Amino acid sequence: MDTHTYPGRGLSVSQLIFALNEELKRVAYSPLFTLEAVSQLDWDGSTALASIREWRNSLVRVNRIPIDILSLIPTHLTSQKDHFHAASVCRHWRGVLLNHGAMWSQLFLGKGEECVSTLLERAKGSVLDVVAYGDPPVGTVTLISSRAQQIRHLELRHIRWQDITTFSELKPLLRTLKIISPETTNLHGQPIILAPPSLTLFSGSISLEQFVFCSWRLPLLNHFSFPNLTTFELLSDPSGNYSALHLLDFLKDSPTLQMVEVRISEVWMQDVPQEMVVVLPNAETFSLRVADGPTTRVYDIGTHISCPSARQMALKCEIDDSDMGLYLAIFPTPVLWDTIVHQHMANPIEEVTLEIDGSDDDNIRSFLTFQTSDATTVRLGFDIDDTGADRDELNMPRDEMGWEIFSQALTTIRDHPLISHVKRLRIKYRAAAPHTFGMLAVADKVQGLFDSLGPLDQLTICGCDLHVFLATFLDDPVFYDLEQPIVFPQIRELAILHPLMDDDEMECMDAIKELAMSQYMLGVPFERVTVRMWSLPDGMAEELGQWVATVDCCQEWYREE
Repeated sequence: MDTHTYPGRGLSVSQLIFALNEELKRVAYSPLFTLEAVSQLDWDGSTALASIREWRNSLVRVNRIPIDILSLIPTHLTSQKDHFHAASVCRHWRGVLLNHGAMWSQLFLGKGEECVSTLLERAKGSVLDVVAYGDPPVGTVTLISSRAQQIRHLELRHIRWQDITTFSELKPLLRTLKIISPETTNLHGQPIILAPPSLTLFSGSISLEQFVFCSWRLPLLNHFSFPNLTTFELLSDPSGNYSALHLLDFLKDSPTLQMVEVRISEVWMQDVPQEMVVVLPNAETFSLRVADGPTTRVYDIGTHISCPSARQMALKCEIDDSDMGLYLAIFPTPVLWDTIVHQHMANPIEEVTLEIDGSDDDNIRSFLTFQTSDATTVRLGFDIDDTGADRDELNMPRDEMGWEIFSQALTTIRDHPLISHVKRLRIKYRAAAPHTFGMLAVADKVQGLFDSLGPLDQLTICGCDLHVFLATFLDDPVFYDLEQPIVFPQIRELAILHPLMDDDEMECMDAIKELAMSQYMLGVPFERVTVRMWSLPDGMAEELGQWVATVDCCQEWYREE
């Protein structure tokens, strides 16, 4: 006799089979033998066999996983399609997973009323994540209206503003709201009026924490106000004369913001009061990118925003080459720079990194990063995109672009109010070398920068033309008119990471030796010199060893770190 009892039946498997066999004999020899009786017996037999298979399946090791653990499986599945597959593995899994409401809480309204209705039934009282794309069926919106208080996450993609207003009227208790590229014009290209100016959308969402807004009209921001917002992402291309005041007013009404990421273009400052400063006391990261406008526009806006507690502040300008000849003020003016520094950096800076990458045929990217003693960073970025431009019609030759950025960056570093506290300076440059007439000007900028620096723990020069740094130690007519000799500050560690491509630059190796000797004679010797180059002259390490405590010379392709 089988000792395993089938749940809910009180019979063992052997007893169940025996009972079915006896019932078959009774019906077969009964004078009341009918087709209906046989059909019922067939049904009972099929039911019994299904129950036996279900019971046997429950003994499989994978189905002995505790229910509270099995119900965690959906949290590791990436799509709703995977959820349906998991619920179809077997009856046991289906029974468990259908009772896990959170598994069915993501609703794509475009899938229709039947699907939405089924998922709402399964979700029960779970928090809902609703996604509407295009023109959502009216019936699906009606279905979720009775569950509006369960909606915590709402994503509206490419839908009409009338529909956005409808969702707003549902009064959902949102935590996150994403509005991506709503329609702003009708079929005739005429602007769609959002709502009366007094109407504020989703006004009841006092618990909203994250707002992502991608729109082609920046003024639409004035229809939203979320006093407890912590995360804000904005992508807007107004394609018209719109004021930055819309953005500043929105930020002012969101004092609890902790993370802000904004990318806008073609905005103007005329309506912004000069004395206006929006303080975000809780902001930890702030990123502002301005495209297709004057290069200093991003700094103009930045001076009206103060993030005293931010750990990361990024201001970036993006333009195409057609504007390069018009906007040559790449970095903030001294007045703007001083304002930005004092609004975002409370402690002295210890590290400055300049990165310029012109290795891409269509882009030049640069970043100038300042880091304070408490690891707070302010990052100034600049991108030039000349994709598809006619090389013969560029406003500025490509090699001059990179060195114009380099030259202005050195001035911006020098003008930093707290530059004398810098301990580490890193310069990384990947672009063509300047023409002869430009090298003298850049060398003058290097001299001015070094004069403003105090003692450095580390100076790293990566990939940059060494002539503009070693001009004092080169017998080169290009630098005969140098205003003053380049005098290096006291430096504990010097690292030169550079590809040596031809014999013309071998003279720089002798200049490095003279530099090391000069620092030694001035009483401020290098403690360590690291050189990484593709080709090194014989005996260079030994010669440097006369003037430097530790020398690390290696003939290899240079590495950034």
